[in-house]
Amino acid sequence: MIANKKKVTQIHESYIQAKEQEERMMEKRRRGLFRRLIVLGSIGVILAAIFTVTLVSQTMTLHSINEEQAALQEQLEALQAEQARLEQDIENYNDLNYIADIARKDYYLTKPGETLFRVPEKSSD
Repeated sequence: MIANKKKVTQIHESYIQAKEQEERMMEKRRRGLFRRLIVLGSIGVILAAIFTVTLVSQTMTLHSINEEQAALQEQLEALQAEQARLEQDIENYNDLNYIADIARKDYYLTKPGETLFRVPEKSSD
């Protein structure tokens, strides 16, 4: 009977060793999984930071471009208004009546037989 106990004990010891080895393997797997998760999480955080910086940079650039476009649009409108005024001046200077009016008003020229009267300007006293 003593021989039977030894065989049972050996089976029992190999079972315990197998369980311990299985537990060690599971612990290694858990540590490996934990390491992989840390690496993947770190990569995810780095990518999120890169995307955030890029997005903020592009938003700021877009904002400054929009401001510049608005300023240039205002400048264009002012130049178009000046162009319209200058075109009107060109049209007016091609009109002989307009030129005559300017000559009378600014240079005090008169037509033959016309008399010019100067009215004194009001003083601000």
